[in-house]
Amino acid sequence: MSRSGPILTLLAGMVTTAALASLSLAELPPPPSGGTTSASVRDPAAEAQDPAPTPTGSASEEDPAAEPRDPAPTPTGSASAAAPAAAVVRADYATRVRGSRGLLAISVRGGKAIAYFCDGRTEAWFQGTATGGILTLDGFGGAGVSAELADGRAIGELSIGDQRWDFTAPTVRRPSGLYRATAQVRGAKLVAGWIYLPDGSRVGAVTLDGALIAAEIPEPGQATVIKGAVITPEDVDAFMGEL
Repeated sequence: MSRSGPILTLLAGMVTTAALASLSLAELPPPPSGGTTSASVRDPAAEAQDPAPTPTGSASEEDPAAEPRDPAPTPTGSASAAAPAAAVVRADYATRVRGSRGLLAISVRGGKAIAYFCDGRTEAWFQGTATGGILTLDGFGGAGVSAELADGRAIGELSIGDQRWDFTAPTVRRPSGLYRATAQVRGAKLVAGWIYLPDGSRVGAVTLDGALIAAEIPEPGQATVIKGAVITPEDVDAFMGEL
């Protein structure tokens, strides 16, 4: 017999032994699964999403790289919550209120805020606070304005009586915005309010002892004559403290 015969026989025996070992390992029953809370237990849902092939080698060995890693712990305290909106210290907003015929102006100075709604026949003044980016204003008879101040806009709701309107008011710069004037005319108290938008839209109302009277709308910040008296509009910084 040639020398190659014993060598081939030996190799065939080794292959057969390896195949049997592999077969016996593959046929081992799975480990019991009931009642365990071990962190090493795999999540079937997570494994179903993992397209990586199963590592080769002994079935009793586990590849540490293939083991799912514990997720990073969620930070506690305020760091895990969304950052609050930055406080608005000084800003003026104005817009047309859709669904109504009126305009709305809002001004914030520090933590104090005021607003004015007017459609030429109906007007309402509001005052309140602006804290942490949240605006809360109250008016006469339960009227109110609530809004969130962020990204250069005031987004919220205006309510007067049974009517409610949503609004989005961008910031505006002078000469746009809110103006007001007060005066004594023949012993009666005159109060006027005006709102101007950047596109030229404007509205105003004038009351004399609480009764609405007809009056022209002046150019922003310019004096006007009402009932024979010269009335000079004031911007928000001049009358904020009076409300």
